[in-house]
Amino acid sequence: MIKFLIQRPIAVLMAFTACFIVGLVTYFALPVSLLPDIAIPEITVQVSAKNTSARELENTVVKPVRQQLIQVANLTDMTSETRDGAGIIRLHFDFGTNTDLAFIEVNEKIDAAMNSLPKDTERPKVIKASATDIPVFYLNLTLKSDSAYEKTNQQEFLSLCEFAETVIKRRIEQLPEVAMVDVTGLLDKQLQILPDMDKLAMLGLSIEDIEQALEQNNVEPGSMTVRDGYYEYNIRFSALLRTAEDVENIYIRKEGRIFQLKDFCRIAVVPVKEKGMSVSNGKRAVTLAVIKQADENMDNMKQALAETMDYFKRIYPDIDFNVSRNQTELLDYTISNLQQNLSLGFLFICIVAILFLGDVKSPFIIGLSMIVAIVVSFLFFYLFGMSLNIISLSGLILASGMMIDNSIIVTENISQYRERGYSLRRACVTGTSEVITPMLSSSLTTIAVFVPLIFMSGIAGAIFFDQAFAVTVGLIVSYFTGIMLLPVLYMLIYRTGFRAPRWFKIKFNNPLKEHTLDRFYDKGVDWVFAHKTISVLFCAVSFPLCIFFFFFIDKERMPDIDENELIAFIEWNENIHVDENQRRVDGLFMNLRGQSVEEAASIGQQDYILNREQELSSSEAELYFKTKEAEEISPLQERVYKMIKEKYPQAVVSFSPPETVFEKLFVTGEPDVVAELYARNKAVAPDADSLRRLEQTFAAATGLQPTGIAFENQLNLSINREKLLLYGVEYGELYRVLKTAFKENSVAMLHSYQQYLPISIVGEEKTVNRVLQETLVRTAPDDNGDVNYIPIQEVIDVRPAEDLKSITAGRNGEYIPFQFYEVRDAEKLMQEVKKVTETTGTWDTAFSGSFFSNEKMINELVVILFISLLLMYFILAAQFESFVQPLLVLMEIPIDVAFALVLLWICGHTLNLMSAIGLIVTCGIVINDSILKLDAINELRKAGVPLLEAIHEAGRRRLRPIIMTSLTTIFAMVPLLFSFDLGSELQKPLSIAMIGTMVVGTLVSLFIIPLLYWFIYRKKQNA
Repeated sequence: MIKFLIQRPIAVLMAFTACFIVGLVTYFALPVSLLPDIAIPEITVQVSAKNTSARELENTVVKPVRQQLIQVANLTDMTSETRDGAGIIRLHFDFGTNTDLAFIEVNEKIDAAMNSLPKDTERPKVIKASATDIPVFYLNLTLKSDSAYEKTNQQEFLSLCEFAETVIKRRIEQLPEVAMVDVTGLLDKQLQILPDMDKLAMLGLSIEDIEQALEQNNVEPGSMTVRDGYYEYNIRFSALLRTAEDVENIYIRKEGRIFQLKDFCRIAVVPVKEKGMSVSNGKRAVTLAVIKQADENMDNMKQALAETMDYFKRIYPDIDFNVSRNQTELLDYTISNLQQNLSLGFLFICIVAILFLGDVKSPFIIGLSMIVAIVVSFLFFYLFGMSLNIISLSGLILASGMMIDNSIIVTENISQYRERGYSLRRACVTGTSEVITPMLSSSLTTIAVFVPLIFMSGIAGAIFFDQAFAVTVGLIVSYFTGIMLLPVLYMLIYRTGFRAPRWFKIKFNNPLKEHTLDRFYDKGVDWVFAHKTISVLFCAVSFPLCIFFFFFIDKERMPDIDENELIAFIEWNENIHVDENQRRVDGLFMNLRGQSVEEAASIGQQDYILNREQELSSSEAELYFKTKEAEEISPLQERVYKMIKEKYPQAVVSFSPPETVFEKLFVTGEPDVVAELYARNKAVAPDADSLRRLEQTFAAATGLQPTGIAFENQLNLSINREKLLLYGVEYGELYRVLKTAFKENSVAMLHSYQQYLPISIVGEEKTVNRVLQETLVRTAPDDNGDVNYIPIQEVIDVRPAEDLKSITAGRNGEYIPFQFYEVRDAEKLMQEVKKVTETTGTWDTAFSGSFFSNEKMINELVVILFISLLLMYFILAAQFESFVQPLLVLMEIPIDVAFALVLLWICGHTLNLMSAIGLIVTCGIVINDSILKLDAINELRKAGVPLLEAIHEAGRRRLRPIIMTSLTTIFAMVPLLFSFDLGSELQKPLSIAMIGTMVVGTLVSLFIIPLLYWFIYRKKQNA
């Protein structure tokens, strides 16, 4: 075949040129994204029931729904969290589950559960998780006239809210790349009716009379069509309340007298009682979460939004537009860095080729063939619908070092035949033909390592499908480029008679002369053979060292990513309102001024439509910090925790990275261990004081402070039915008076043309005690028709109480979760927790957390390594036609892995998914050197060369290709060590593992493998 190609060089060049052009065109058509497009196997069910306690909601709604959902197919885990007025159920499925079908089944189960729920229960909402629902960035709108940490002008801010919702939001949503814009931080308005209670009593009116008047004057009967001669008219009856004046002018008739509402009520449009707000850099903000269309290119969206932001800033100079948590920057920085790393890796590879080959032509041929191989690979990316993302690009970086190996081996082999006196054409044919089989075995053994990776369970398997695809395509394309294009290029370029410049010959001509490398190799082999005991002992020690470090080194699911952003979640664990919450957050930000370049906060309940998480309550806040450098995050986190705990010791504080696609897929903020405490006595509610004592006992026994349990103080109002009857007070009237006094009596809706405003009847602003003491309730008329008024505290009993803020449950029912982070010894911690709970005698304990998923992942990787070794053994047995020689080649893997684990430990890295894949992958790469070496030894022995001489001669022949291929693979990984984007950080443990394995593996291939070969075949040689 090679002879046929050499005879038709123009046809070969034209074919590869066509593939190169098509690959170049498809490169610009490839979609660019941060991570592969993966369906997240998660569905969220949101339950809403206003004015319902957490306990009542759990027992009457959440629990029945949970019991129905447990029957859903492919369900792996289910957790629920219930609070006052709202609950959320999270369903996790096996990866690969069709979430569209699961979504339908979940809805069917909820429909079935509705029959057993209270009649007035609102149907729970079902939300399917999607990575595309995560906002690409947040846009914070603030007033330039506002001062940081000062009070906001409410009227101006109301105008900003209306402007943001009607202009900015709609303008961004018009962009084709934007799916929707979710808004929070809006200040809503309401029509407030404040009755004069004294005048009400004098006029003999009640709250019920006002409610009835509003109801009677706010109806829309409809319309009718009438004929009038030749004409037809549409007559509409409308009695809707549209303005505040309409409400003021409502008439009420009582005991023969007619009044207007404005005679005894103050009526005004005012801001509603706030349940939450958004803050950006100390100013009150309207925050817009911009969500991308699923199939749109992130680069196009970034450009469109940049133009839109510039337009807004020019047209609306009174508003500050601040972009926060920008994932387009992360994508751009990461992709450009990985592309730069690919270029740097290619540059280093060319430098290595020039140093070893000593002329310009051979490195030029190698570099050109590698460029062609990479560009043609993009054609296969396009054909198979792959995107350019941090996984596929890092796979190409990983493959680039291996892709050039084929070119180096072919070029070096052709050069050796030319040095032996072969003609150019014959050297190209013979040199290429000789290495076709060992190169194919080398490529297949490397691919054999990647293929099992795609069978990993969960999202990790799907993620690394892209990496396996990139490496596999790269290797296959480079293999065919090496055996088809490269010999043709070699013949054409060397036939032209082109010569290197004189300056190059003087300075760089063959600095690593063959005889220098040969002497190095011969001395190394002689030393190993002279110290056989030490060499064998080195191999023997490596096996237990590998096993020891496998169990010794820390394990985690994913490597720690250095980020310059931080989310702090605070539960103040006190019954504070939103204004007090804001005051505390502002105080914290002011004390931390200068520690970050940007800070923002979501305080209390937010208005996002696509919020899959539990709503924040008025006593909760989510703080966002961004620093200049990633190193500043850890001290900032410690300072935030210390400041909060010093001033508010009851507060519960937890930290996590901002929500990104990466974080959503891999859940890197998951606690290491969660102790789930199930009460043995289901009839007794958990006592807050006993749970706090238990938390302190856990901290003392384990040395780790668990994330605290949040409690809330309550006032339980119980109505004395006997006194209601005694005083003649109607229950409905008492309930209306209480709701009015506490400003919770929303009775109607004002249809103000394009917007609807709620109409609320409210009382004066008072404390709870004053409301109970000073608010009067009307009694029923007595025998004489007289009406009396009594304080509501006469018919109400008030008792303080404390209860869990949220009720957590799973497949096995309710439990109290204690979360532990930064656990060094999970087994020991779980034993200590069990001891503590067993002494109480009131709890059953179960455990969950990332420790178990990490353990599962490591076990899977061990199985994958075993499968990879089997595949490699079968491939090598087929090539060598021997059952012993493949074992000889695979014997170096434990040696290489042992020293790679030591290097990971020294560099402060863990055994995680990336480093483990680095080890597995390098096992397939590093044995390529041994394959080349053994293949050459076998060929020489077949030619009748004595064993020891064959070992030396084979080493000399394959020395330069082995060293060059090892150095090119190492140098392809080096740029990743000095970059700090997400992609490089993710691949850094993989790079360290590969570099460590390659360095040791090359030395083992050169010196240890020949010794082991000699031990096996020395008797046959003597015979």
